[in-house]
Amino acid sequence: MQKSKFRHLRYANVTATLALVFAMSGGALAASHYLISSTKQISPSVLKKLKGANGKPGAAGKEGAPGPQGNQGLQGKEGAAGKEGVAGVIRWRTTIAAAGASEAAPATVVLAKVGPFTVTGHCYVNTTKTAGATYIETSEKGSYAEGYSGRGSEAALEVEKPVQISDLTAEGLTASHVAAFTSADDGSWGGQTANGSLAFNGFASQGVWLSGESGPACSFSGYVVTE
Repeated sequence: MQKSKFRHLRYANVTATLALVFAMSGGALAASHYLISSTKQISPSVLKKLKGANGKPGAAGKEGAPGPQGNQGLQGKEGAAGKEGVAGVIRWRTTIAAAGASEAAPATVVLAKVGPFTVTGHCYVNTTKTAGATYIETSEKGSYAEGYSGRGSEAALEVEKPVQISDLTAEGLTASHVAAFTSADDGSWGGQTANGSLAFNGFASQGVWLSGESGPACSFSGYVVTE
């Protein structure tokens, strides 16, 4: 009886093992049949829909930015930066601590240099008042500069002789340090070299005692745009 029982168990084990082997091989065959390993197994119409849904990345723009079909638009490369990051523009913002004795002997500060031209701020005492104005001069014979209301010169400038280019002069009482500021009424001004190789337009603001008695006598700000 015992021997027969062992023979029965061995047969059952063999049968179960064979069944397992066939099951595993059958699954592998099924997997190899249904597994997608190449786009050739996918219908062209399905592929087209898949590409349409996902979208194509746009061509790279300048400086590596994504192209028009990407997440960002095409970004062009910026021009060479001038002073304070703007091409072709010179800006200034400065002060003069104490005023000069007179208009003929002012305290001055260089605001900008454009070719042969020099833009300066003048700060001086005018009787009981402190005054501030913007001037321009040239080192080139035959160059021109003119400001709002004819300030400057309609004829060629005299070399190394500064002329007032701002239309108005900021004036405040010196004794009581009354503040004054001139800007919008000044208008614009411009200049050009003798041979026309350089031209520019500018705008200036000037003030006196803007910070009170403890502050500087004169303040200057503005810009020049070269062409």
